[in-house]
Amino acid sequence: MPPFNDACMEELLSLVPSRTKSNQSVLEDLDEFWATEAIKDHPHTRFLTRHKHSLERIDAKRASLGLRDRVDLFMLVSKSDKSLGRSRICDHFSKSFFKSCYWMLLSTTFGIKPVHSAAEFRRYLQHYMHSIHEIHRRRKLDGGRFNRHESIVAPVAQFLRSRGVDFRFHTTVTDIITTPSSSDPHRVSAIKAIHENEPEQTINLGPRDIVLVSLGSVMSGSTTGTNTSPPSLELMEIEKDLDENWLLWLELSTKNPIFGNAYNFCTRMGESRLESFTVTFSSPEFFNRFTALTGDKAGSGTFVTLKDTPWLLSINLPQQPLFPDQPAHMQVLWGYAMYPEREGDYVKKPMLECSGQEIMEEILKQLNFPVQGILDHSITLPCVVPRAAATLLPRLRGDRPQVIPPGIDNLGLIGQFVDIPGEVAVTMDYSVRSAQTAVRQLMGLETHKTVSKRSSAISLRAL
Repeated sequence: MPPFNDACMEELLSLVPSRTKSNQSVLEDLDEFWATEAIKDHPHTRFLTRHKHSLERIDAKRASLGLRDRVDLFMLVSKSDKSLGRSRICDHFSKSFFKSCYWMLLSTTFGIKPVHSAAEFRRYLQHYMHSIHEIHRRRKLDGGRFNRHESIVAPVAQFLRSRGVDFRFHTTVTDIITTPSSSDPHRVSAIKAIHENEPEQTINLGPRDIVLVSLGSVMSGSTTGTNTSPPSLELMEIEKDLDENWLLWLELSTKNPIFGNAYNFCTRMGESRLESFTVTFSSPEFFNRFTALTGDKAGSGTFVTLKDTPWLLSINLPQQPLFPDQPAHMQVLWGYAMYPEREGDYVKKPMLECSGQEIMEEILKQLNFPVQGILDHSITLPCVVPRAAATLLPRLRGDRPQVIPPGIDNLGLIGQFVDIPGEVAVTMDYSVRSAQTAVRQLMGLETHKTVSKRSSAISLRAL
């Protein structure tokens, strides 16, 4: 997903050295690539819709609304998070709204479903209402010369190691001990952890130590299939697929409500589940046909959504090569489905039960592309992500904890499940902002609030 409000990310990457060029930061790497090679010069096809026996291209500028839907949007934006409570988006709009390109654009860009939080959707509207026709465009921090891991994550990890950060892999934190008691905690006094199969150890904290805890994980429980077999649904049972981030948060929130309500976000997989897929081609035919169909070059935008597909498929053709060691004759794309529990039009079973090859067959037939000659030269890897949209689930105030839990002077909570008032959790910037806030407050550093790049004025005309 795109980072959009990227002030904190840019601040972070301006401090991280480039892996390939001396005296240059990662942000300067991205700026250089963006200025010379990135494709950003024209709007791209955002939707493909079936029109008789052919497919029609629709760009984001056609994402408009009727008067009733505009009024409903205005009414929603005018309410507070508190008054919206745990209500769902579908509680505030008519059926016509969910058939509009306006809804489809927001829904498929951010993974929002009608059953998701109205309070969270209100935040998205406040952020993007005045730039609704621009959110489909590729942005600088979507990635550099290669994929986002190579361009952003790897340089940050290398920088941290060079500054003495000790990464402990295969280690699970099992509990956070607070004093004087869990019912009235003032500080974290110890951390309990297990390294692989070794006995549990206790790490006692000194008076100047601080603790940062990442809560939850949208990737928890992800299950990958193969080109010939679907992901294992048995592995997606709640008690089997909760990773350490969720287990630790559940432990904390059980002890004290100041740590939020982890249970609200990790158990409703039917509402938060999405399915992604990665396709590797050893023939250029799919890319050639798809770019001819859309009129866009690979890498020119974010997603192209097949609007009439039951799975609601969205496909992203990134600029090639996507990986540094990718062979010249190989091409890679990825995509995802909003409703993988539905039956396909051509492959008559739910996407959740499909192998990669069956998913690719459905895509080819939806696009009116020949199956023979493409399917045999592709490998598709499906991945069910049961909590991909967990940050969007309906919630009450307090379900998300504050970055600094009240009353505790050495603990910061970070990640997409903490509450930063008025901000949207889908962005990369959100997690960075939570960490910056925690560190600055706990270490007594000078604080400054970076304001998101959005207008606070809301009008019917903007809708």
